[in-house]
Amino acid sequence: MISKALIEACKRNDRRAQKKLYEFCYEILARVGYRYAKNEEDIQEIINESFLKINKNVERLGTLSMSVEAYIWRAGVNTAIDLYRKKAKYKQHIAMEASLPTDWEMKEGVMESMVESGMSAERIMELVRELPDMTRQILNLFSIDGYTHKEIGKMLNIKESLSRWHLHKGRKMLYEQLKDIYSLKHLSGYGK
Repeated sequence: MISKALIEACKRNDRRAQKKLYEFCYEILARVGYRYAKNEEDIQEIINESFLKINKNVERLGTLSMSVEAYIWRAGVNTAIDLYRKKAKYKQHIAMEASLPTDWEMKEGVMESMVESGMSAERIMELVRELPDMTRQILNLFSIDGYTHKEIGKMLNIKESLSRWHLHKGRKMLYEQLKDIYSLKHLSGYGK
């Protein structure tokens, strides 16, 4: 738990207090990093950049309308997106406009099949981490963090239709991987 005394000590740049705050934030930020990054180096970058932002604005921790954990999580997600955008500027960006098929959502039963198959959350995250960067970011933002395509478009500076395309592509790729792994025959109509 974050106490007012800890916040005050962090404001004074007390190294021990900052270490305690870092230890409190680390696990939350590591989970965010694991979802948004492909490798350990990028995960650590998300953790460290997020913590620097949290520590810089430590006085906010005492005045939040949300839980401290939710604030830390949000800071981690925003940092992951910022780092992605920063790295994307150095890569060639290919703009794609695609018309979505009418059944761009995954068919019912995929999640149930994953649970029935005994697939662990860790294995599912491994599959998600194998997706292309933009597709993984959008899948996480939409499916897990609950952002709309309009919000994702603004965050990543892309059109809503491109966000929808990447979501469809990510779900289709995951479905194909699951189908290969677990022979999900009763859902074989998806992805055609």
